[in-house]
Amino acid sequence: MILQEVRSDELIDRLTEVWRRSVKKTHLFLSDQEIGEIEKYVPAALLEVPTLVIAINAECEPIAFMGTAGERLEMLFLEPELRGSGLGRRLLTYGIEELGIRELCVNEQNPLAKGFYEHMGFECFKRTELDEQGNPYPLLYMRLTAKTAGESGNEAIDRLKIEE
Repeated sequence: MILQEVRSDELIDRLTEVWRRSVKKTHLFLSDQEIGEIEKYVPAALLEVPTLVIAINAECEPIAFMGTAGERLEMLFLEPELRGSGLGRRLLTYGIEELGIRELCVNEQNPLAKGFYEHMGFECFKRTELDEQGNPYPLLYMRLTAKTAGESGNEAIDRLKIEE
């Protein structure tokens, strides 16, 4: 994983392609037209997010990325064929342990992502009917909490290390 400081036009284009492929496979509630409209904002979001972590393959091509702002996960996308490979878990665990991620937001209509975040120790604390741009896509706001009664947040993180 690479903590990316310099964000060239070429890198932003490649990450936007990863985003597009990922969203087409995971955000089934969005039409191609809606994806195209949202995609217009992705390059700016990639440039503006304070911390950008990129996973690359053997050919040094980006295959996944995560963006954070303070304790909040702003974005996590990976190539669709890598879902279930553990890469998303490794990225998020890095974010929790090294970057202090404690909160995130996920589309309610993306149940696989919601389940992934719940498995990683996040619980919903707030729901909205509209997304942050005012579109009719309900959002779930989640916080990192104890995964089982009596388990501290640190114990949850320790368990994630063991599960790798």
